[in-house]
Amino acid sequence: MIHILLPVHNRAQVTEALAAALAQQDIGDYRLLLIDDGCRDDTVARVQAVLPASRLQVLTGDGNLWWAGALQLGHDALLSEPVDDDDAVLILNDDVEFEPDFLRTGLAVLRAYPDAAMQAVGHDRVTGTVDRGAVADLIALSFEAATPQRPANCLATRGLLMRAATFKRSGGFRPRWLPHYLSDYEFTLRLRAQGTPLLCDDRFRAVVRLELTGLESYRTDGWSAFWNEAFSNRAKHNPLHWSAFVVMACPWWTWPLHLPRVWLGFARAALRVALRPARA
Repeated sequence: MIHILLPVHNRAQVTEALAAALAQQDIGDYRLLLIDDGCRDDTVARVQAVLPASRLQVLTGDGNLWWAGALQLGHDALLSEPVDDDDAVLILNDDVEFEPDFLRTGLAVLRAYPDAAMQAVGHDRVTGTVDRGAVADLIALSFEAATPQRPANCLATRGLLMRAATFKRSGGFRPRWLPHYLSDYEFTLRLRAQGTPLLCDDRFRAVVRLELTGLESYRTDGWSAFWNEAFSNRAKHNPLHWSAFVVMACPWWTWPLHLPRVWLGFARAALRVALRPARA
């Protein structure tokens, strides 16, 4: 059995397409845990129309779960059920596309590496980019794309597969500190520290959309906009989240270097905003 965790929020058409792809899988031993984080559209109804009730369980949030909170809700749900340790858990993003043999291939690879956590190799049709996870340098606080020659030490959660025993043992996510961005890297770095190998296998693959979906850099077109977006959960540069990541994932002796660096970047951006009217 594969237990599929899918957080969703107001993307009915995109989510419906993923549900349709699941309905076309060439194995039927799966169930979808649809984590509805306060959808105001007809996302849930569309999925219910595509998948039989026996393949679907809906978990409900209030719209404030974000990515890590939604996955933690799924984690807690699995812990509360008699899930077999040899079952599989797959975390998906709803804009991932895959072939009808996706689940079967993933299970075959997982059987070959039962102690591992595996990210589906992501292929972006628009850019041609191949996503094999990232290589995190926690001393320099930098990330580079992984390659076959330089394997990842942290993975994305847009197609992450592992045994249920591995997922339950992980302890789940930390949504209070990392509600959205960086939560996947912290989670998989923690898995690795627990002794779980992190792998990508070209047989297990999906089509992904790697275009930016969050706020990439500080806004400098006004103090109110800068302040609100700097601390938004959608901001990849949120200094609170980066500070939490440093404390949770980096060696303690790097904190005196990394934490000032994070907040210095914030201070520089704030200064640019403060000086902007004087330059006008």
